Amino acid sequence: MKDWLLQEQYQLSEQIANNKLPHALLINGVQGSGKYELANWLINVLLCQTPQLLNNNTPILPCGHCKTCRLYHSSTYPDHISVVSDKATIGVDSIRKVSQFFEKTAQLGQAKTVLIAAAETMTVAAANALLKTLEEPTENSFIILLSSSRDTLLPTIISRCRLIEIRPPVGSELLAQLEQANGNNYSNLSHLPELLDSIIQQQYLEFEALFLAQLQSHVEKNKWLKMLNDSPDALRWLEKILTNLMRAENGWSLSDGINSEKKAKLNKDTLWKIYLKLQIMTKQVKMLSQANRQFMIEKFVADVDNILQN
Repeated sequence: MKDWLLQEQYQLSEQIANNKLPHALLINGVQGSGKYELANWLINVLLCQTPQLLNNNTPILPCGHCKTCRLYHSSTYPDHISVVSDKATIGVDSIRKVSQFFEKTAQLGQAKTVLIAAAETMTVAAANALLKTLEEPTENSFIILLSSSRDTLLPTIISRCRLIEIRPPVGSELLAQLEQANGNNYSNLSHLPELLDSIIQQQYLEFEALFLAQLQSHVEKNKWLKMLNDSPDALRWLEKILTNLMRAENGWSLSDGINSEKKAKLNKDTLWKIYLKLQIMTKQVKMLSQANRQFMIEKFVADVDNILQN
């Protein structure tokens, strides 16, 4: 468990101990912030038959060896379900299953739990279906929603949940926890996942290289398109790279941007046209919950090809 989650663990533990834990919680944070870890700990505690009690030194902890803990760890516990869509959005049918799940009596324990990952990808119909469950909770039922972009959720959903914002530390405190020392007191001030997680950072560097190769020679389009579709951070990365390219084109000095060896040989007008296309596509993906993200990304790639060819 990441150190910066400890305070939230204590607060949630106190609510559990005093029987004041809300029926619905929304945990919001960037990728790598630890929201999945916090949610899994909370669910395990709620389901555990013999949890370790809260004390001054540690929050409530699951025992890890009772029947419910073993079943939960093996993803076979019958009184818990996780809603994780294999599509771009979470549809209304998935949320209806949540309502039906809560209507049934718990099979093994007293509590029933549901985890909805990437809640911001719910369609409007799915979000509206969830509202009824949030408004009329059944006894000993808990819904935990995870989001990396809560501003795209319906305000009515947010208002019915207890909001937990996961904000990792920044500067020297973050560097100390990550056992790094580069002297940058502004490290990850904006809480970007590629600055928290070395694996995500490597993915960003690979994405940057593929995009620059596409701009220069058009030879890496398929690989670049795959990363655009697969990575949840790809659109933000694309905006960052384009912005750095335009800044470099205007002679700005960038400490972590595009250097002269990596810079694509494109004029300001071409870069600006690609940037505008990206803004239009990003707005459509964020504002239209039922938008076909893959189709829009493929159209954007085709638009970039046309701009480069012309």
